[in-house]
Amino acid sequence: MSPAPHYLFRSIVTLFLFLLMVQSQEVEEKSFSTSVAGMEQLLITEQLMIDTVDKYADELQAKVDSLKKLVSEFREENQKGVQNPETYLSNPLNGFSLIRRMHYDWYNIEKYLTRPTGETFIDILRKYQPEMPTATDLNEASQAIVRLQSTYDLEAEDMSKGILFGKQYDAKLLPIDRYFIGKHLFDRANYFQAAFWMFSAIEAYESNNYMQVLDFGHETIYALYAANLMYQNRPQDALLTIEKACQLRPNDAALEAKRDEMRHQAEIVKGPPIEYSKQLPSTFEVGCRGGFGNKLSKLHCVYNTTTSAFLRLAPLKMEILHLDPYMVLYHDVMSDQEIQDLKTLAKPNLKRATVYSESAAKSQVVERRTSKFSWFQDNTSNTTLRINQRIRDMTGFDIEGSEMLQVMNYGLGGHYDTHYDFFNVSDNAEVVRLQGDRISTVLFYMTDVEQGGATVFPNIHTAVFPQKGSAVVWHNLNNELKGDWKTLHAACPVIVGSKWVCNKWIRSKAQVFRRPCYI
Repeated sequence: MSPAPHYLFRSIVTLFLFLLMVQSQEVEEKSFSTSVAGMEQLLITEQLMIDTVDKYADELQAKVDSLKKLVSEFREENQKGVQNPETYLSNPLNGFSLIRRMHYDWYNIEKYLTRPTGETFIDILRKYQPEMPTATDLNEASQAIVRLQSTYDLEAEDMSKGILFGKQYDAKLLPIDRYFIGKHLFDRANYFQAAFWMFSAIEAYESNNYMQVLDFGHETIYALYAANLMYQNRPQDALLTIEKACQLRPNDAALEAKRDEMRHQAEIVKGPPIEYSKQLPSTFEVGCRGGFGNKLSKLHCVYNTTTSAFLRLAPLKMEILHLDPYMVLYHDVMSDQEIQDLKTLAKPNLKRATVYSESAAKSQVVERRTSKFSWFQDNTSNTTLRINQRIRDMTGFDIEGSEMLQVMNYGLGGHYDTHYDFFNVSDNAEVVRLQGDRISTVLFYMTDVEQGGATVFPNIHTAVFPQKGSAVVWHNLNNELKGDWKTLHAACPVIVGSKWVCNKWIRSKAQVFRRPCYI
């Protein structure tokens, strides 16, 4: 007997024995056997018991059928990811849906199974709870979608249909996904953008087994949308919307209470609806969207033979991007095998990236930087030794006392907001006292990125888009070894793709004879 029918049969037998026990007590108390008329009532009772067991069996079978269908849908989506995890997860829509399912769906499936038929499975699910995404994870995933939308000026409806920055993908957001993104925006008081996601969820919603198992009804979206409309100073629209929710779920005390509260608020609210004007894109956003154009017509490409003696024998292809600040792009300076070696070293040790805080005098996890990283000593492997030697050849700098190699991987909407690599602290500060400030940055791109992920320098209108095996080098300090404010830069959110980078920050103290300051 297969597990599902066996479980169904066991549940029916348990209920039947319970009902039989109750009936036996009634027979004993009322002496039904002493009268045919009394036994006639037993026939009626038996008929009710049969009907009850029949309905219970139908309910159990419906539950089994719902779960079977749900498993089929989940397995189909899961297999798409398992077959090629990096490609699947590099799409932000797939990544968001996965986090949302693992955080919300499985929690509600556990609740669905909590009824008498699911204890064994509940125990199994509970073992995985420590590994499940938290509410914080879901909020971060939601914010990543919002970040992509704002940075690249994407429409909620297009994103829901799998259209990202003008390209159609084989991915989409379910109504429940759209609801959670809308709720995230609502919780952050971004009512204008929240409205688009909520309306999209309402329009696309269809009641099915999946939604029933999760106890996620159309009225849930309507209720939140109504609250959102109130904050937009649209009380009449809000009342019509909450009324629809009440009609979908009549006699629901919580919904009726919300309706009553909104009716009261509608009498108080005055003035026209709040209008929202679309803001012009920032210079950073223009750069991320590829809007800087080609401003390098007077610059050129060369074979670098000057920064080390070795390059006279094996020059490197170098593209000059900017002269002030100095910025160049090297091509084909990291091999596929070196990239794979670094990924293999990094994956077991990836940790959430941090940002140095001047006020706290330490590194902290912040929302404006979303990636994971791993540090490597220069002599960790033959690959790290070769990469460090190549950095010496590319820059002409002495990397003694500089920071370790850092390998990073960006996730769902992964980014790093505008920042400087130099510390901007006094010379006596602990972070620069021994080895100096970060005179130069070397950033290797270990993967191509299908869309997004550029390194943008808004003050000089320059954007560098990832090219596998290339490396961008720029100087962070001017000739007086002071921070160059023109080097403000950011990592644009990744739309589609898995962005891997490797960087090294070179410190200034060791360059006293390599790049003497000008007085």
